[in-house]
Amino acid sequence: MKHIRENIGFHDSQNKRQQILEAAYAVFSSKGYHRATVDEIIALADTGKGTVYNYFVNKEQLFYTLIKECSMPFQIIIEGIVNSSEPPLEKVETIIKAFLEFYVKHANLWRVMMHEVRGFGANGSSNFTQEQLEKYQTCFCETIGMIEKVLLEAQSKGFIRESCDATRAAHGLFSVIVTFVFRDFVDKNIGDTAHTIAELFLYGAADR
Repeated sequence: MKHIRENIGFHDSQNKRQQILEAAYAVFSSKGYHRATVDEIIALADTGKGTVYNYFVNKEQLFYTLIKECSMPFQIIIEGIVNSSEPPLEKVETIIKAFLEFYVKHANLWRVMMHEVRGFGANGSSNFTQEQLEKYQTCFCETIGMIEKVLLEAQSKGFIRESCDATRAAHGLFSVIVTFVFRDFVDKNIGDTAHTIAELFLYGAADR
């Protein structure tokens, strides 16, 4: 599972907890949340059921932990962008590029997560309880909140009109980013795609 470990940033192959997370990454990404089983993850991690349950109460907690730990390096990156001295409109494009890079790298896993959170799981509903769903929604809000902060800064400095609702704009921009990723609209050079999205978002498609 070396390529999995490199993909999600887990480095210590001797650590049982990380081996379980690596196996979970592979199983959830390929099978989805509903069809994935803890037994499959145990087999791939080459460990015992007791070991898994020493670290994780159930499948959902394992999935949530995987999502959170995959997100940690990304959160640090986007917080750095938010707090940087980069010019506001350039910062918008930079944060778009960071989102694209992260979601392209983890497209299969995040597609599964969004599938569940948006209620498109088995039988037309999520496999999560309302309390569990709220955890994932909080993650989404925190992440999209980073985009909103960048837009608010640009707005405060006069680069975006005051009448623009930064919260709605941030959600709209996020939706465009994930659509580009999940519809395979991202160019080989991710920077080119980030520039395209930034241009469309900030200036529209009209011939100015």
